[in-house]
Amino acid sequence: MASASPARPSPLQPDDWIRAALARLTAQGIETVRVELLARDLGASKGSFYWHFRDREDLLAQMLGRWENDETEWLAASPEIDPRAAVRWARFVERSADYERARLEAALRDWARRDDRIAGRVTAIEKKRGAHIASVLRDVGFTPAAAESWSEVALLVHLGWVDRATRDPGFHLAGPTLGEFLSDLILAASAPSGRASR
Repeated sequence: MASASPARPSPLQPDDWIRAALARLTAQGIETVRVELLARDLGASKGSFYWHFRDREDLLAQMLGRWENDETEWLAASPEIDPRAAVRWARFVERSADYERARLEAALRDWARRDDRIAGRVTAIEKKRGAHIASVLRDVGFTPAAAESWSEVALLVHLGWVDRATRDPGFHLAGPTLGEFLSDLILAASAPSGRASR
């Protein structure tokens, strides 16, 4: 239940709370994204939280919305920054393979397993990523059907890498990079036999 709003505005902005919430989600999971813990992290009072948010659910909605907006805007801007397929692919792989981003992705999927509403929104972003990958593959010569099929495979490789890299420190330090996995995948898919099988 929300407490009364403080008499004067908190010096903290909503972005400060959202960043702290995403950091907690990434490091320790959704169950630790609680007002009292965030207030402690930020050196603020619980009352100052309610200046910006109705309650914890409001914060969670805005936190998830921030992630969705960031991902959607990045995907939309990618071809505008550089339309060349190789550059778009390299940028996508670099962003996907960022370890801190992978930790956030793993935490989001753990949250999604507990809440069907979150699962639907995470799936919607995955579909946008798949469309981005398929667009790149079409631009390098894949047929539309093959591009769709291989984009699904690439997404599954990405999700498997995120899972393994975030739960197995030895894999993260010594294992192949996501870029290496995806490059091998696309090279294999580009071979005449790989395309013919699709």
